[in-house]
Amino acid sequence: MVRSRLTAIIRRLYHAITDLHWSTLAGGIVSHMGLTWIFMTWAGETGLVSPVTFLYWYATTASTVGYGDVGPATDAGRLITAFFVYPGAIAAFTAVIAKSLAGISAQWRRNRVGLGDYSSMNNAIVLVGYDPDRTPRMIDELMADAAPSQELVLLSRDELTHSDERIRYVRARSLTATADLERAGIVGAGRIIIFASNDNETLAAALAITAVNRGGHIVCFFEEGENARLLTAHCPEVEVVLAPSVELVVKAVKDPGSSHLLNLLASHTDSAATLFSMAWPGGSPTRFRDVAANLLEAGAVLLATRTRDAERSEFRFDTQGMVLPQDQLFYVAGERLEPEKLGT
Repeated sequence: MVRSRLTAIIRRLYHAITDLHWSTLAGGIVSHMGLTWIFMTWAGETGLVSPVTFLYWYATTASTVGYGDVGPATDAGRLITAFFVYPGAIAAFTAVIAKSLAGISAQWRRNRVGLGDYSSMNNAIVLVGYDPDRTPRMIDELMADAAPSQELVLLSRDELTHSDERIRYVRARSLTATADLERAGIVGAGRIIIFASNDNETLAAALAITAVNRGGHIVCFFEEGENARLLTAHCPEVEVVLAPSVELVVKAVKDPGSSHLLNLLASHTDSAATLFSMAWPGGSPTRFRDVAANLLEAGAVLLATRTRDAERSEFRFDTQGMVLPQDQLFYVAGERLEPEKLGT
């Protein structure tokens, strides 16, 4: 019994030493420093044994900086330094540097292959799913209008062989696995775009994400209307985009060039003016024409409004109508307006 316990202790000690755990390394450094201080005290090195001086001398010796302003004055102290301090302190310093770099390198490799953990992120934009043709374009559009501090995370089941320094990549076993969704920062994400390889996967991912996300705006892309209607029935707060839109195709037939104009209004990279939205920051009901004039002075054209409780946007031409606080405004401008800078 005693022998088996001793064997287990020796085995754990062996693995701790060979794996060079931080606790083992710290223990070795403290032990070496303690023995060095004892030996220097025994050798009569009174100029080195005060705590601050000893720590300064040990650190400069271990790091091989060696300023030379303090050092052993006796022959015994010099021999101790040559045969005990130099080998141990320099080896400890090298081990700390090597282990630190190895840890940084290992974390970098984990992030590169999609094993990073971004669960602590809040208000990030998360792209769910990857399409080699459309996703890079989506990233360009998102980053063209992103704040400098805005984080963009890509969650995908695909192994990406190339890297985009603008995004954080998370590789998932499944787009519905809670652990993978949490690693991608879905819980605290402010905006989420779901564009999986097929509609069924998009629908499943949307249902899983709405169950864990804390109030972010979720947009799903569907090819077929049936899955879109099913999701809307269960999760009406999710915004659904169908492509190609029947309305857009018909509009292009009836009014040539309209589809190109609508595409320009939706793009942040190919157009000088883009469609934006914001909540009206006014503190009281305001006439529609006054809101439109206010935005026009700021360099924007008001197109539509949506009340807080409405499910669809409506174009407003009634200049006597009222806009309530926090109603959604849709406007065209060269850049996004800052609500706090609008005169209200």
